Amino acid sequence: MNKPIRKQLVPVLVAAVLLGLVAVCRSHTAWADWYSLHFYPTWSGAVSWLSARLPFSLDEWVVILAAAIAVTHLVRLRKRWAALVGLLLWIAVWFYAGWGLNYFRSSIYERAGKRPEVFEPQRFRLFLEDYARQLNAAYRPFDELDRAATEQEIRQFYATLSPDWGLAKPKDWQRPKRLVANRLYSAVGVTGFVGPFFSEIQLNEDTPDRQYPFLFAHELAHLLGVSSEAEANYWAWRACTASSDPLVRYAGLQSLLPYVLGNARAALPEEEFVRWRDSLRPEVTEVLRDEQAFWRERYVPWIGRLQARSYNLFLKGNRIRSGMANYNEVIQIILTLS
Repeated sequence: MNKPIRKQLVPVLVAAVLLGLVAVCRSHTAWADWYSLHFYPTWSGAVSWLSARLPFSLDEWVVILAAAIAVTHLVRLRKRWAALVGLLLWIAVWFYAGWGLNYFRSSIYERAGKRPEVFEPQRFRLFLEDYARQLNAAYRPFDELDRAATEQEIRQFYATLSPDWGLAKPKDWQRPKRLVANRLYSAVGVTGFVGPFFSEIQLNEDTPDRQYPFLFAHELAHLLGVSSEAEANYWAWRACTASSDPLVRYAGLQSLLPYVLGNARAALPEEEFVRWRDSLRPEVTEVLRDEQAFWRERYVPWIGRLQARSYNLFLKGNRIRSGMANYNEVIQIILTLS
């Protein structure tokens, strides 16, 4: 082996060793819990403070630049294979050290000291009745939203949560960053994401005001250390429905509707499901159709399906066993913790 190749292999071996520690955390929940409770809050607070000095998303640029460098290595693969492997390994190390180890922490059920709710038909029916009543009563035409005030109120909600939930405390500087590839995110059906490299929130800039509170609260939950999509949905619902603003409360209930419908359709006989669905105000179901049409107009099916399949595999590879179906499991969390 010549000397230049040996030099390139050193960072590869170091990254491989660090990823071995990630594998240990994957198998030992106590290690991942220590990371989530002690290391991550300090790290994310400090890194997000630094990244907040710039209005654009540093995380997005990390991905763009890494992809560009990877392509140049692929062009000269015979001479640059070690550099390419090293790049990919160090990106993985940065991802898990910066945020990804939260995937291996204790579940919300373990942190709450409860077992997941076993499906009980009568309890579920009572939940559906109560949800429909609340949603129908909360409906109102949506005026322009004060997004800055909404973000601040949601941050205050998270700040008041008991430390027993194991979430980091939000910081005032943790605000959504501007994106350069926003059209692409709409094309693949991505409404928001958290950047693991610089602890940033990214929200799709096409998002209508009615969906904004729930989306912001969902992504902020991820930034505070929540890895499960179902748990992020749970905290978003809690944060929105605790708001003093009736528009935000309605937004939280309305944003939960697709997951409630999915669970109800799967659990109820067809006739009973239709009766329950018809108990919703026509305006509520019209809002849902409008929202679905809004995103469908921007969606590009072939690339959207590719992204969905990739993310589904990614979630399953990081101990979210149900993959994309995890979003719908928010209802089980609500039933368990209510």
